[in-house]
Amino acid sequence: MRMRQQADPVPTAPGAVPVAGHAWRMLRQPLSFATSLAGQGDIVRLRLGNVPVHALTHPAHVHRLLVTDARMVERGRFFEKFTGQGLFSFSGAAHRQQRRALQPAFHHARVAGCAQAMAPVADALTASWPAGRVVRVDRAVDELTHTMLLTALFPADFLTAGADDIRRAVPVLSRGLLARILLPDWCFALPGSGRRYDRVADTVRSVVDRAISRWDGDATGDDLLSTLLRLRRLGSLTDELVRDHTISFAVAGVETTAPALAWLLHELGEDQRTQDLVRAEVLDVLGGRDSLAYEDLAALRLTGRCVSEVLRLYAPWFGMRRTCGPLTFGTLTLPAGAEVSYSPYALHHDPRWFPDPERFDPDRWLPARAARVPQGAFLPFGLGAYKCVGDTLAVALIKVAVCAVLRRWRLRPAPGSRVRKQAWIAVRPDRLPMVVEGWKRRPGLTTGPGPATMAPGLLRQAGTARGDRREETATRRDVDGAPGAASGTGVR
Repeated sequence: MRMRQQADPVPTAPGAVPVAGHAWRMLRQPLSFATSLAGQGDIVRLRLGNVPVHALTHPAHVHRLLVTDARMVERGRFFEKFTGQGLFSFSGAAHRQQRRALQPAFHHARVAGCAQAMAPVADALTASWPAGRVVRVDRAVDELTHTMLLTALFPADFLTAGADDIRRAVPVLSRGLLARILLPDWCFALPGSGRRYDRVADTVRSVVDRAISRWDGDATGDDLLSTLLRLRRLGSLTDELVRDHTISFAVAGVETTAPALAWLLHELGEDQRTQDLVRAEVLDVLGGRDSLAYEDLAALRLTGRCVSEVLRLYAPWFGMRRTCGPLTFGTLTLPAGAEVSYSPYALHHDPRWFPDPERFDPDRWLPARAARVPQGAFLPFGLGAYKCVGDTLAVALIKVAVCAVLRRWRLRPAPGSRVRKQAWIAVRPDRLPMVVEGWKRRPGLTTGPGPATMAPGLLRQAGTARGDRREETATRRDVDGAPGAASGTGVR
């Protein structure tokens, strides 16, 4: 994984415009801009308004930024623009303190309980989809993910009254946040600018404040809200921090997890063979039961590879850090206070690390192939000290949801539909209409308890994503702590 030799050690990206710098192109063509930078060098200069930024495009540099020298950086501009002071806004010792306090809500045993709670919710919601009709899967998945997350993280009925307000707020807050990160601050000091974002943010804060004030639970549970309320009673959190942590997980969880689930259903709709194999695996693991237990999730090996591949294909496209002291990348030493950016999406689409990067290929995550991915090249949930605290829960949610869907439905692309990528913070489908069909008996299927089940010969093929390669049985190696095996289509 050698660095490239560059005539100019740190070239400047083309396309900057007066006042806005590169922000204008990043807002209009974010994905093509992000993926273009690697062709210019391992480090590329950008300008966001009058703010200089150094973009890292090589995995070794990104790993140094996020892992090796993580204590030399703080969150920076990206996270300063978040609404409130949730976990995503803290850096350094304050972040470590807050993360340790919240970690029990995401402990392995707690995630197991969440999976048990989410499974019937997923089954009930997906059962209501109309058979033989076109469903806007992007919208259905937003509702499904939001309901599952609220069930997993909070007591029953908490936030129920404001769930729709929060769900509607996600796209507004995501678009507004991206603009605030990229554009100069003075743009939002102008009269009338950003009013909708501010209004929606105020609404979300009011909804959560009311929900917390109405909640009369005894805070003895192991859910996130109980954890937050106990910390407040101990004096470790203020009322404002309880609210902001709640908003962070209720909003950010949907913004990152729902698109991944939607894209997974899209890819399986485009690849009917893999959809058959994933369903065969699900039915085999279920063994006639109606819903999964947490212990079942590890057995969903093909499903896990599909999740990892979707997390690769549709990762967040932009992240930032700020140096706290001098930090060296190759021959370049940045001073304290320098803004540094990186793009998980661009790294995941670089053919040096992922051959044929636009292709949906779950077999990339077979152990031997996954082991060849360099450190820093795969980071759907980030890396190091600031890695997403809820990554295990997110992967569990996606697996539980896709099992609930495929147990009951076959999905196909709606005739004439074309799905486009929409990049805010996460990469979302602009709209995802799909035909929802009940499963029918087909050659290679046998009738078992409940839905049809795959015949043994076909089921054995579920261990290989598409082909006759035998799945390796070696213990899988997670790539940089991401869900190695967690964890052509019409959108390329």
